[in-house]
Amino acid sequence: MKVNKSSLNEAIYELIDLPDNAAIVDLGCRNAGYLNGIIKEFPSKVTKAIGVDVTDRNFVTIPYSTPVELKIMNCAGKLDFPDNTFDLVLTKDLLECISDKATFISEINRILKPGGMVICVHADFDSVVYNGDNQDLITKCIHSYAITKQGWMDDLDGWMGRRIHGVFNNSGLFESSICVHNVIETEYKQGMFGYEFSKNIGWLFGESTDWVEGENTGVLTKDEYDEFINELIEADKSGTYLYSKPYYIYKGICKK
Repeated sequence: MKVNKSSLNEAIYELIDLPDNAAIVDLGCRNAGYLNGIIKEFPSKVTKAIGVDVTDRNFVTIPYSTPVELKIMNCAGKLDFPDNTFDLVLTKDLLECISDKATFISEINRILKPGGMVICVHADFDSVVYNGDNQDLITKCIHSYAITKQGWMDDLDGWMGRRIHGVFNNSGLFESSICVHNVIETEYKQGMFGYEFSKNIGWLFGESTDWVEGENTGVLTKDEYDEFINELIEADKSGTYLYSKPYYIYKGICKK
């Protein structure tokens, strides 16, 4: 069985319903992959698409053109958009990083048009699974990543995926629903979720990637990390490799 990133994309796109001349925004867009994906999925619907991130670090590698616009913005405060601007707000793996979640959710409601939609996708990093022989080491690497705050984050919660429905629903601002999509892979190779996630774990001892700036956190050594990567490589060679990661997909319809 081979499962790739498109399985999560399709799970997200199936929940989206856009009006004609739709305006959309991706908060925490990184490389704008999902923003461009939505435009490709709904080519005749989107006339305005904005990708927002706290840094332009990944913007230089983004292939984009009209109607996509990229903005640097800190989503932890007031969003620099007028009221009732967007038909769709998308955000993925951002909510855990914001300390004042109530204000963030209120801001999403403010910039959405009446009846507009928010799609909030979040993994439970605490629930990532890799198969391999050294259970203690693999568990240590995953959980160290899940509970160690990166320098740019305001907050950290490895259980944010399972919390998003409650956080949004308790605001009273949306008609809420939730589903779970589990990404499962049986190959360890570049471009797969499991491969990319394993490389990101290297930031814990100072290794930088396209996504993460390396830090010397002291919670993982290079020797431990190298052994962890070798565990995954050997599992792949023996045909026993497995990667699993749950993504919680929240859908909210703006009540105003």
